[in-house]
Amino acid sequence: MNYNLKMINTELINKIFKNAYIEINTNHNEALNVFENYIKKSGKHVPLLINFDTHSDVYINRKNDIATIGNWVNFCFNIYKVTEFYWIIPNYIIANSEYSKTYKQKQNSQKGPLLGFDNIDLDLNKVTTQKLLFNPKTIELISKGKLNSINKKCKIFNMKNIEEQLTNLIPIDINILTISNLNILSGKEILLSIDADYFCNSGYDTTYRINNRYIKEEELTENINFFLDKLSESEINPCAVSLTYSPIYIQRKYYKNIEQFFSAVKNAGKE
Repeated sequence: MNYNLKMINTELINKIFKNAYIEINTNHNEALNVFENYIKKSGKHVPLLINFDTHSDVYINRKNDIATIGNWVNFCFNIYKVTEFYWIIPNYIIANSEYSKTYKQKQNSQKGPLLGFDNIDLDLNKVTTQKLLFNPKTIELISKGKLNSINKKCKIFNMKNIEEQLTNLIPIDINILTISNLNILSGKEILLSIDADYFCNSGYDTTYRINNRYIKEEELTENINFFLDKLSESEINPCAVSLTYSPIYIQRKYYKNIEQFFSAVKNAGKE
């Protein structure tokens, strides 16, 4: 079956993205450029960021010097004063029990990419929220587990606790959910990031190659249309939109499909 853009609901594309500033890129950290260009153009700061992605693109308990495809969201907290972040996970993680099980097992008291939360039994059918602390000097998100550990050491050595030492810490809400729960943000203005692997990456983290399988073209089309339906129902207001598609994280044979879909989204936006 040859890919045909007519299989995608272009009417919804035009409805959802008609008022948004939109750019396409192949490296996800280039989303920072999209948001910067929007702010320069509009003079407006939007503190809420949504990321549709197989990966969180958030690093915790680690200092960050350079923005990469794996940690660029941390820099949104610093540069663009984002205080509320929503990571939208693909629905197949719920549908496949093995993905869900493995996801929950990968807890994050360690340094590195955010895959789950310390001491939380993550229910992907609900919105899971954790309040972390952000250090703008180090671009580091500090988890509750690390904070408790530091404070214990401070107490042992009769030092001030970490909150007193780091007076510039900023509270950040990190939320994990699926698109079915997106209506909690109805009517809100947002910075929106969409990574193509959200639609066709068969494992929640490609790095670990967990039960990877190749989706069919019909599934890709269904995933895109389901996304458009739910996004429309949520009635969120995308102000700036970053569209990322990298052949590293999507099946190469669908690269053109995604390119056509993203081009239709970009054409729906305003100049």
